[in-house]
Amino acid sequence: MPKNEKVWRLTIRKKLLLISLLMLLVPVSVLGAITYRVSSQETDALIRSNLQNSVRMAIDLATTFEEAEKSGIMTKDEAQEKVKALLLGPKQDGKRPVNKHINLGANGYFFVLETDGTLAAHPSLEGQNIIDKQAPDGTFYVKDIIAHAQSGGGYTMYSWPLPNSEKEGEKITYSEQTPGWGWVIAAGSYMQDYNSGQTRILKTILITLVCCWVIGGAVMTLFSLHISRPLIRLAQQARLFATGDLRKADLQVSNRDEIGELASSFEAMYNNLRAVVSGLLKNSDSLSEAAKEVGQAIEETTQASNQIANSVQDMALSSETQERSIRESSVAMEEMAHGIQRIVTTSFSAYDSSTMTLEQAEQGNQLIVRSTNQMGSVTLTVNELAEIVAKLAERSQMIGEIIQVMTDLSSQTNLLALNASIEAARAGSEGRGFAVVASEVKKLAERSNESASQVSELIHAIQGDIEQASVAMRKGEREVAAGVESIEHTGQAFVRILEATRSVVQQVQEASAAAEEMSASSEEISASLQEIERMSTRANELAQQISGATEEQIAAMEETNASSESLRGMASDMQALAHRFTL
Repeated sequence: MPKNEKVWRLTIRKKLLLISLLMLLVPVSVLGAITYRVSSQETDALIRSNLQNSVRMAIDLATTFEEAEKSGIMTKDEAQEKVKALLLGPKQDGKRPVNKHINLGANGYFFVLETDGTLAAHPSLEGQNIIDKQAPDGTFYVKDIIAHAQSGGGYTMYSWPLPNSEKEGEKITYSEQTPGWGWVIAAGSYMQDYNSGQTRILKTILITLVCCWVIGGAVMTLFSLHISRPLIRLAQQARLFATGDLRKADLQVSNRDEIGELASSFEAMYNNLRAVVSGLLKNSDSLSEAAKEVGQAIEETTQASNQIANSVQDMALSSETQERSIRESSVAMEEMAHGIQRIVTTSFSAYDSSTMTLEQAEQGNQLIVRSTNQMGSVTLTVNELAEIVAKLAERSQMIGEIIQVMTDLSSQTNLLALNASIEAARAGSEGRGFAVVASEVKKLAERSNESASQVSELIHAIQGDIEQASVAMRKGEREVAAGVESIEHTGQAFVRILEATRSVVQQVQEASAAAEEMSASSEEISASLQEIERMSTRANELAQQISGATEEQIAAMEETNASSESLRGMASDMQALAHRFTL
């Protein structure tokens, strides 16, 4: 199995660990998701309920002050300012504080709108008209707040900048309209002010999930190892058994469950298999040896029978052939007698021809001896010429060296003449005659140098010709040596021809004597052939009877040999199968 495949394959331990972690993950994740969803829904309902109750409380408060206005207890402005102060706080520098005694979230507060979008009460924007305010998604949320209030109350979701920050947060607002003044009283709060509890719930769920995974993973790892380790040992031992290794079953399984029972059964199977293989090895070896001995005996018997059959058949054929040959020999003996007489005549003619051949061979041998002597003289002459050419080469080399010396002298003379010309020029008119002499010496030196160069070229050409002559002489030496060697071989061949011719003459003489003896013996042979013919006929009849019996025996031995081969094959297969195991 490839290494990567072995690493990534799902073992029992990995499967148990994966299933257990999934069983932990799914319920905890589902429970966490449901809990988070329920808490989110409850929180949302709580937010809506809180905002709605707060707005209705504010409506009731405004209604109370409307009635106070109607009863003349206070003016409309006083009543409205009183409501604004109770919902938010007293106005200072155009702003109102957020009433901390009213719980609308960490950053929630009341604000009051006129139906035209003017803020009648607000912590920081009081008096401004925000009817055209849009959320990032393009919604006119102020118009929606007024519309929901006029329809009996409703919730509006929109984005609004966070307090003391440029970031925007999701805000939920509940609005209703007062019956008398026509105010739109709204209470708004940021969703993030109420989401802290949900965040804590989500963190608790995630921590619980991680703890369950870690603890469950550790427990299931130990449990999976408790199950997988014995199975791994069993698998390793099974692989050893598959390769034929039955030397030892080291399981070391201490489980007292079904795996322990499997290990015990596996060990019992190992003991039984070892006993079976041990007996099979012993029996297969004995059976193989016996099959080999039987096969060898059958082969030897079959070979002997075949040899007998072949001998009998050969004898029968020989008898028939001998019988025919004897009849033919009787006829041929008469012809042989006439032939022997012709041999005698021919032998005498051959003797005469051999004698003439011997004479010609002796003459040829003498010519070879003369040629050998002449080639020896040629060899001496060629060697002398080679020595002369070598001496010419040495002398031409010496001449070349002399020419080189002359060239060097001419160069020195030329240099001295040049120096003399320079000194004469320095001497002026007094050295003019010396300058003329120096000029003539320089010309003579140049002509001497040119002559030396021409002679050097001729010497080089002569040396090249001498070298070619030397090469040709060496080649001639080799060819002369080869010619001498060929003539020597030819002389040796003529010597052998002479010896052979003398032997032929002697053999022809002996053949003539033998031919006369053969003529006398031919009559005795003719009488013996008739007796041999009668005995051959009887031997042929006996050979045919023996051949029939031998063929039957060979057929029986072939059947026995086939059975022996089958037995030997089964013994070999059994032995090979048994030897696959190592005890």
